Amino acid sequence: MDAWSSQQLSPLYGREVFRSHEADETHERVAHELKAHRSVWGRGKVDAIFCRAELSALSLCILRYGCDVDIEPDALGNFVLVQMPLRGHAEIHTGGQTLQIHPGQGAVVSAHKPVRLRWHADCEQLMLKIELSRLQDVARRAFATRHSGDVGEIDFEMPLRLDDAAGTQWCRMVANLASLLPAPRDSSPYDARWLAHCEDNLMLYLLCHRPNSVRRQHEALRIGSETTSLRQLRRAEEFMRGHLEAALSLEEVAQAAGVNRRTLALLFRRYRDLSPMEVLRNMRLDAAHEQLARHDGTSVTQIALDCGFSHLSRFAACYRERFGQLPRDTSREPGAKH
Repeated sequence: MDAWSSQQLSPLYGREVFRSHEADETHERVAHELKAHRSVWGRGKVDAIFCRAELSALSLCILRYGCDVDIEPDALGNFVLVQMPLRGHAEIHTGGQTLQIHPGQGAVVSAHKPVRLRWHADCEQLMLKIELSRLQDVARRAFATRHSGDVGEIDFEMPLRLDDAAGTQWCRMVANLASLLPAPRDSSPYDARWLAHCEDNLMLYLLCHRPNSVRRQHEALRIGSETTSLRQLRRAEEFMRGHLEAALSLEEVAQAAGVNRRTLALLFRRYRDLSPMEVLRNMRLDAAHEQLARHDGTSVTQIALDCGFSHLSRFAACYRERFGQLPRDTSREPGAKH
């Protein structure tokens, strides 16, 4: 099934910029509308059509050449180009890769890599021209971390699948954007701020649901941050485990972990779903349980004190809550009468 129907794209087809049966004229018009390039014309008769609708940072275009043509625009420069064949097929050579695109499979051409394209005579494409600076701004806001600076170049993995669940949703979003286009010479009934939000949302979807360099970098930073967080948590727990008998403060534990008190609390809530002091209490109870289970004659009172409990009644209540019995029950020898 086609990703888009003619009815869905009719607002865009209604914005025809030019038709031509001349190679030179088509070359000049496409260069003017998109990017200066070199072209070599092959088999077939030129039957070109170009339609375009411009929003604030996006342009929706439909382009057909009607014959084989090789196109070399070098690097695109200040925009990213999403190519999505409506019919026929084309080849893209960029970054050492050669990719065949066809209905159900497109490509996102990066702004900074030289690219060569071969459109076959049967190819007609829906294209999305995205202003690079706006895409970078959306990426910066979506994947911002305290460690990240400028987003820089954005590379998308190829191909751009249009036939899986994420691709199907992408096609719906593009069709919806096309449906918002007013008729030629009519003013838009929609607020420009809301339309800009729709554009940003489309870019955000592409960034979040298709593998790209910004997402990979964000994941690497997240994993690095995760490793650091777990190391801090481990330091805190090792310090607590080594000082069960002491009256530790939250400040002392945080200092041992190398974080502030707020970060310490967040770490424990995130990874243990408890507060630091709740974890410390459970460590002390576990240590007391282990000592009581040895049945070495040490009194319950002494074990409680050794494990950091100064209030015996509170110790007994917490112990019973955790282990389902009182400390004295654990301390009895096996087989002893209750």
